[in-house]
Amino acid sequence: MPRLIAKRLAAGVLTLWVASVLIFLAMNVLPGNAATAALGRQVTPQAQQQLSRELGLNQPVLTRYGHWAWGVLQGHLGKSVVNSVPVTSLIKEPLAHTGILLLVTLVLLVPLALLLGIGGALARRGGIDAAVQAVMLIFAAVPEFVVGTAAILLFSILWPVLPSVALSVTPGTLALPVVTLLLVSLGYLARMVRAGVREVLDSPHVAMARLKGLPERTIIRRHVLPNCLGPSAQALAATIAWLAGGIVIVEELFAYPGIGQALVDAVQSRDAPTVEALTLLIAAVYIVGNLAADIVSILSTPRLRSRL
Repeated sequence: MPRLIAKRLAAGVLTLWVASVLIFLAMNVLPGNAATAALGRQVTPQAQQQLSRELGLNQPVLTRYGHWAWGVLQGHLGKSVVNSVPVTSLIKEPLAHTGILLLVTLVLLVPLALLLGIGGALARRGGIDAAVQAVMLIFAAVPEFVVGTAAILLFSILWPVLPSVALSVTPGTLALPVVTLLLVSLGYLARMVRAGVREVLDSPHVAMARLKGLPERTIIRRHVLPNCLGPSAQALAATIAWLAGGIVIVEELFAYPGIGQALVDAVQSRDAPTVEALTLLIAAVYIVGNLAADIVSILSTPRLRSRL
């Protein structure tokens, strides 16, 4: 068991390292660089060469990657070549805004997914359950930008009650981005919770508890909910990992001032240190989320847990 978890951790670290290499190389194959973007119309070969030397862009790729990776390990994400400020201070505010968006989404997502999942499992094969599952499946299959565009069309154009652009962080501007993230992630999580509860309800020990005459509420509280906690936590961890990538699209769609919008701005200005830091951060959240899902799955599997 400890060896299996250690393998998962090692795989996560290796994946993050590969992601850092790919992120750094990707920034070097983009047309242009920070020097040309910073000089704009005043760019000349001499000015570009001089600024490239000042920014260290004339060094070999492997050398620059080594300096950048060593700085990341020390907690230094570099300095923005556009604003000449540390990347950590530059992304602090967008990171806080994204954190607020994720927190509000999760606060609404978890109870709704549990309610729909557990309620659907208990009322399975009913007309209401079938309708709810069909709607959840549709939202789970539709991309974020389609759901977001439909939300803008409905609540900002046809029925103008909410702003379509979130230039600041207020309850009103948070509404549509949260609704979009909630709809595209609720279907998957609710269906996973429902599947886990149904599996436990069909298990022999639940059938034995019913034969003993235990009330249904007692069976659900003592036998069903504790045994479906592992799969539900695994599904939640996978959902958080998915949100780390999907939130970039949603923030760009609603012009929300989070890391997604900051990433798009940094790419347009060829601000390589900022792009690398934000992309690595998103990749780290995604990898850690999947790693947490794997570990929860291992800990919730009795066959593996018994080896402790």
